[in-house]
Parts: sequence; C-alpha cells; structure tokens
Amino acid sequence: MEPTYLHPFHEDVTTIALPEVFTDPFHYEPHALCKLAAHEVQSYIDAHPLWVEELQQGKMFGVLVVETPDGLRFLAAYSGLLQGRNDLPYFVPAVFDLLDPVGHFKQEEAAITEINHIINKVEAESQQRATALRHERKVRSQALQDWVFRQFVMLNKKGEAKDLTQIFQEARHKAPPSGAGECAAPKLLQQAFLHHWHPVAMAEFWWGADSADRLRGHYYPACEEKCRPILSFMLGTPAKRRL
Repeated sequence: MEPTYLHPFHEDVTTIALPEVFTDPFHYEPHALCKLAAHEVQSYIDAHPLWVEELQQGKMFGVLVVETPDGLRFLAAYSGLLQGRNDLPYFVPAVFDLLDPVGHFKQEEAAITEINHIINKVEAESQQRATALRHERKVRSQALQDWVFRQFVMLNKKGEAKDLTQIFQEARHKAPPSGAGECAAPKLLQQAFLHHWHPVAMAEFWWGADSADRLRGHYYPACEEKCRPILSFMLGTPAKRRL
C-alpha cells in the first residue's frame, strides 16, 4: 500500500519526456512534471482556509517527482512547521520528530524553560545562584542542540547515512545552523531514498503572500547556509558555494 504522501498525477503525464539528469537544487528551471505537481499542491493548500492567516507570511513548499514500481508519483513538503505541526497529512513527514510530547527534546526543553522561571524568582535574592543557573541553562541548551543535530540522520542516493553534525563538519568545518534538515528539499529526498523511489526532478516554490524577496508562485533555489551541505551529501555533489 502506498504511503498517503505519495501522490499520483491527476493529468496524463505519459507524453512528457523525463529529464536526462536530476535537478541541481541551486540552479534550475522547473521541469514540466514539477510544475504539474506544484499546481496540484497549490490547489490542495488553497482548499484549506485554516492555513490562510499563517500563509500571510508566505512559506516555501517543495515537490519531488519520483519513479516507483507503480509509475511516476510526486511528493510534497513544506519547510519548517505549518499550523505548528510537522506531520500534516498529504505532506512528507519530518526527518526527525522534534514535537513528540514524550520525546527527549520536548522534555529537556521543558526543563530548560523551568530553569528560566527559577532564575526570574531567585535573581533578586541570590545573584550567585542565578549565575549558576544561567550556566546550567547554557550548557543544557547547547547539549540539547547538539543532540538534535545527531538525531537528523540523512540518507544519500548510495544508501549511506550521516547525521547533520558529521555532514556540516566535513563540508563547512562548523556546527549546523538552527533549523537545518527542516527545509522542504531534504525532507523530500529523505523519503525517496528511504523508500527506494528514484528521484526524477524537484522544485521549490513560495506560496502565500509575497515577501520582501519572495513572490507567490515563483520557484526558488534551495537555501545555501542550511541546505547546500545536506543536499550535496544526499545527491553526491560538491558542497562548494556557487559564485
């Protein structure tokens, strides 16, 4: 049984020629199949009035066309969260679920928040204790961020796996930025490689209200800072920044 986030095309695509090579996520013209998939995703989004207010800020979405044993299908994803969720039906799931209410992240996040409350209470009474608590908060926050990066284990087209800490250390010799692994493109490719679907073409588009540097319905390359090292590993391409 196909996952609910693997979608057939509603239009006949048998006459559309497949691209000879996979999309360069940082420099591309969207393939005709991606445009058809994006149109279906946009119609789906617009059919959900509860998302209208949030999309006044605009959001990046992505589509990935894949070859499966049953023919061409497409996947859809959004960057970050939508309606405070990373698991909305129709879209691919997150690489790692940070929102699990009984998971380590939410539990430790709650503990750090409690430290903040305690600092506010004791600051006027004991500067020494408040300083110690701030240090504890800093150490635990950094440890939690490091833990998060290790949970995002990305797959590549060869079936190899590396977490974000490994990927960024090898590519940039520094820690990953916050939010790495939560953009649309890595989420799409992760599901393709996880299920052994062959990626055909990919595109990302802005939907919702226009922003200072994004226009509704326009296609954009993947982000450099968060995505280039990840996508370079996943696709087996050099991680150099384009000039």
